[in-house]
Amino acid sequence: MHKYAYQVLTALTLVAWLMVPATHAQSIMLKADIPFNFVVGDTQLPPGEYHVKKLQPGVVQLQGKDTRSSAIVMTTAVQAGKTSDVGKLVFNRYGDNHFLSAIWEPSNITGRQLRKSRLEREVAVNFALGQTTVAAVPARK
Repeated sequence: MHKYAYQVLTALTLVAWLMVPATHAQSIMLKADIPFNFVVGDTQLPPGEYHVKKLQPGVVQLQGKDTRSSAIVMTTAVQAGKTSDVGKLVFNRYGDNHFLSAIWEPSNITGRQLRKSRLEREVAVNFALGQTTVAAVPARK
């Protein structure tokens, strides 16, 4: 009887432990209204309102408000010189092509950086200098 109770208790503890990261992983980092077409990794996304979510450490999802537009990408941590009250999505721009390059949460010194995709490297070859576009996100209240 004690062995069965121990197994049940262990299973319930494991389930509870696994549920905490799952609910935390879906937390929205930012909400942003992007006014132009853009690329995240290898995925082309249309303009619109997007929710930026942490799925796992180093994995971020951008999902359109309509939920039809979505991209998941690997990121690495980067550190800023100072914190900002405004969250930001930073894009590299080459002509009319915008590529998401970094994500900064409000009031956080650590951000997430994306690797340049093959498509971005190919497009960048045709431009002597790329430009940076920042979509600022108002702080959550």
